[in-house]
Amino acid sequence: MKLKKLIRIYTILSCIVLAILALSEGLLLWKIQKLNMLPNSYFLALVVFFLLITALLGLLLFRKCREECQKKPGIGKQVLGYILSAVVILGCFAAGSVVGRVQGTIDAITAPEKINVILEVYVLAEDEAQYIQDTAGYTFAVSEDVPAEDAEKLLAELEKLVGNPVKTVACPNTIAALDALLAGEAQAAVLNSAYLDVLEEVDGYENIVDRLKNLHKLVIEKEVTKPAEEDKKQNTTAHVTDAPFLIYISGNDSRWTMLADGGSDVNILLLVNPQTHQILLINTPRDYYVVNPASGNGSRDKLSHCGLQGIDNCVQAISGLYGQEIDYYARINFSGFRKLVDAIGGVTVYSDIAFTAGDYHIYAGENHLNGDQALCFARERKNLSGGDNDRGKNQMKLISAIVRQLSVGNLISNYAQILESLEGMFSTNFPAEEIGRLVQLQLTGNPQWEVFTFAVTGDNGNDFCWAAGGYGYVMYPHQNMVDHAVELMERFLNGEVLTEEDMIP
Repeated sequence: MKLKKLIRIYTILSCIVLAILALSEGLLLWKIQKLNMLPNSYFLALVVFFLLITALLGLLLFRKCREECQKKPGIGKQVLGYILSAVVILGCFAAGSVVGRVQGTIDAITAPEKINVILEVYVLAEDEAQYIQDTAGYTFAVSEDVPAEDAEKLLAELEKLVGNPVKTVACPNTIAALDALLAGEAQAAVLNSAYLDVLEEVDGYENIVDRLKNLHKLVIEKEVTKPAEEDKKQNTTAHVTDAPFLIYISGNDSRWTMLADGGSDVNILLLVNPQTHQILLINTPRDYYVVNPASGNGSRDKLSHCGLQGIDNCVQAISGLYGQEIDYYARINFSGFRKLVDAIGGVTVYSDIAFTAGDYHIYAGENHLNGDQALCFARERKNLSGGDNDRGKNQMKLISAIVRQLSVGNLISNYAQILESLEGMFSTNFPAEEIGRLVQLQLTGNPQWEVFTFAVTGDNGNDFCWAAGGYGYVMYPHQNMVDHAVELMERFLNGEVLTEEDMIP
């Protein structure tokens, strides 16, 4: 009776262990299938592997349980089965946590975009006020560049902090609000911080930030309305692994460690042909003088300024320049870029010349750069003879280096850091399921991508910029370069295999 009771106990315990094992394996397989990044052959192999593991552990648990109990009552070799089962169960839960985090990041960056509008209150640098509470009785200049509902939120908050009603004076644009502050017609100004960055490029306002003092900040999160044409794109049956596609990459120059509407400092069209494993990068200088769709009347502006009205405005502007329909966009701010480069172990780029970028010296030849160095390399233009034109070429060198560095092994070994670099600092309308298909393509054959680059150029000039409301430096496009870029894109999207010779205008 004692032997039967012992066998029954071990049998029940073994059933519980196997049930937990099967549950953990099934949950992991469900998460992996939902992520849709593992090729079908890999997934099938994983299913077979788990079935074999479960069968072997089942034999070990039940057979050894009976043999050991009959031989010598008590704990015996079946303990090995329990230990191995525990290891597999813990491994499944750990792997499931990794898959869940990947899924969470993909869902976050492909979800309906939420962008941050950052409103700030400024006084003159010499003003005695040190805190927002010190502005009681001040008149606040409010720019009409700030949406009325956003301004109302800030003013309501100010009234609570100051303790009495806030007096305001309406100004038609950011420059007018600053002028009112500088002239003493107002003692404080309510500004969208993104516009303040832009004004430093306008004649007469080059050092405006140094003349001001920031007393208060309000972050307003907004969900970006997806254009109707994006719904049509996502309803198509074509997949990104079937034919070439085009992505607009925008490098947001927000000063904050969050995504916020602001000037688009990097503007690169990324064309991908999954069949030929070729990538074409077309760089457009940030100061290219283009039509700003937000003006509504065909007024021209710097391309970078188009980002002040949101990513969709940038997409329309660059699409209008080249006459090409843009399939998707991806936006990353500079904090996210720096973290991404560090996460993949840095990048190696080749520079034709030696120059200083920020606090770093770039050598002629190969340079291995960490995130901060890469960011300085991407932003530098004053120490380059070609200015914006050379900066655009360097930005494409960095993207090419990142593509080369993102091998399968690198993605797997540095997944946590890569995900962290994307969270809250990267957004895209690229569908999650299509991201999965691209990962499957890379995992299946780990293809080596051939990257080509082309940069349009222009002439330096000074002209009126619609978003800034004043005159400043611009770059007038070289139409022959734009035409060649269009030709390259059309050939690429038609499935042609390009060569380095094709990059020559």
